[in-house]
Amino acid sequence: MRNKNAPPVGSIKTEQSMPLSEEQVEISTERQVDGKVTLTRSTRYAEELVQTELNRDEVQIKHIAINEPVADDYSAVPRQEGDVLIIPVIEEQVEIIRRRIIKEEIHIIKRRTTETFKQNVTLRHQEVKIEKT
Repeated sequence: MRNKNAPPVGSIKTEQSMPLSEEQVEISTERQVDGKVTLTRSTRYAEELVQTELNRDEVQIKHIAINEPVADDYSAVPRQEGDVLIIPVIEEQVEIIRRRIIKEEIHIIKRRTTETFKQNVTLRHQEVKIEKT
């Protein structure tokens, strides 16, 4: 049984090729010295006496817990007592009463609808034809 896609007997073509000559180019660079430069670097040292007075301030920070209630009109103003700067730190505390209240409800309603969809579309189909000679 013969393949219907095969070429007829006696129609097979043969190709012959002949190599051709090919030219190539090569580019290169060459260094050429036409002068020289000499650099000399020197460093000189000189000792010099520097005198100055250095001052140093040291600070010690202490956190003193007080935990006493104060009046509503008490102002937390920093004050100086000798070499000590005192900065009062105020904290407001709130009393909270907790009760649960339903603020809102979220209702989600699901409905299903059906509609007919129509649209013209272009479909592509590709074929490949292979011939061997």
